[in-house]
Amino acid sequence: MKRCALLLFVTLALWCTAAAQPKLDSVVGAITEIDKASHTLTVKTDSGENVKMTTDEATACLRIPAGERTLSKAEPIKFDDISIADRVLAHGTKTSSGFVAQRVVVMPVAEVARKREHDLDEWKRRGIGGMVRAVNAQTGEITLELRGANAGTRLSVTTGKANFRRYLAGSLRFEDARASQLSDIHIGDQLRALGDKNGDGFIAEQIVFGAFKTVGVTVVDIDQQKGEIHATTLDQKKRITIFFNKDSVLRRISPPVATAIAQKTKGDAAKSPPVQTEQKPSAQVIDVQQMIDTLPTVALTDIKTGDVLAVTGAVENDEARLVAIKVAAGVDLVLRALAPAPGRPQSVRLSAGLPPGFDFSVIPVN
Repeated sequence: MKRCALLLFVTLALWCTAAAQPKLDSVVGAITEIDKASHTLTVKTDSGENVKMTTDEATACLRIPAGERTLSKAEPIKFDDISIADRVLAHGTKTSSGFVAQRVVVMPVAEVARKREHDLDEWKRRGIGGMVRAVNAQTGEITLELRGANAGTRLSVTTGKANFRRYLAGSLRFEDARASQLSDIHIGDQLRALGDKNGDGFIAEQIVFGAFKTVGVTVVDIDQQKGEIHATTLDQKKRITIFFNKDSVLRRISPPVATAIAQKTKGDAAKSPPVQTEQKPSAQVIDVQQMIDTLPTVALTDIKTGDVLAVTGAVENDEARLVAIKVAAGVDLVLRALAPAPGRPQSVRLSAGLPPGFDFSVIPVN
C-alpha cells in the first residue's frame, strides 16, 4: 500500500450504508507506534489494551478537528500524515493477529491538547459537579448535591436545552464520552454540568455523567507488562481484575495521613450514627478525598502483593473487572488504626470492607 486514497465522498457513502453491511469492530485510543514501511499502527486503547492495526490500499484515512463528533468536517489524508500520539477511531475487523482497518479517523494530538485546554478552562469557569439525588423526567430537572467548595448544597439543574454524554469506562475525558440522554441518568450517578446559574437554579448546556463504584481489594499478584492487578475483594473475597490505563491515578496513603483519616472517622462515628441517610450531605467523603488527593502520585510498580487498595471505576456489567480511575493504596494502615482495642466493639461501620469516606468522587470538582 502506498497511500490511503479513497475520496471523502466515497467514505461518506460507505458510512451511510454501514447499516446494511455486517457490523464492524471499532478501536478507540492513541497511537503509540507507526511502521510506515508496513503501514501498520499500534494503538493503546482507552481500556489499556495494545492493538496492532493493519491498513491497506482500501483503507480510508481521514482527519477531523478535535471535538468533532461527525465526519462533516473530515478531510482525506495519507497514511504518512498520521503521527504518534494522535487520537484515533478505527473501524474494521478483529483477527487473531490484530486489527484490519477499513477506516481510520484521526484527531491530531496538538489540536486535541488545545481543545482540551480550552474546554477545561470553560468548565472551571462555568461548570458544577456533584452527585445526582433526584431526576424528574417530566420537567427535565435534576437535583444535584454539589461537591467541592459548596459540598452538601443541593441545586436544581434544568436540562431542557442540554446535550448529554456518558463517560466511558476508564476515561474522564469529555471528548471521549458517548452521546446519551436524560433517561440514562440515575440517582447516585456522578454528574458535571456546563451552563449558567439562574437564581437558585442552574441552566445546563452540556451534561456529562457516569455511574461509578469504589471497591476495597487485597492484591494477589501484579502483571506490570499488561498493566493489571489480580485481587480479591475485602468483603466477599471474590476475584477481581483491576485494569490500569494512562488516565488511572494512583496514590499511596502515608502513615500520618492514615492516622488523620482514622481519627476523623472515629470522631464522625462518635458524633452521629454510622449509617448516612440520603438527606444528609456527605461532607466526610470530601474531607477524606481531599486528604488523599493532596498526596503525590505513585507508579504501578509501587504496588506490592498484599497491599490493600480502594479502587474507583465506572460500573460495568462484569463485576469481575474494573478499569481504575482513582486508586488509593495503604488502606490497610487506616484499617489497623481503626481496629478497636481487644475486647472492645468496632465503633466504625465498614462498607464493602472500607471505612466511611472512601466512596470517592471521580469527576473533576471546581
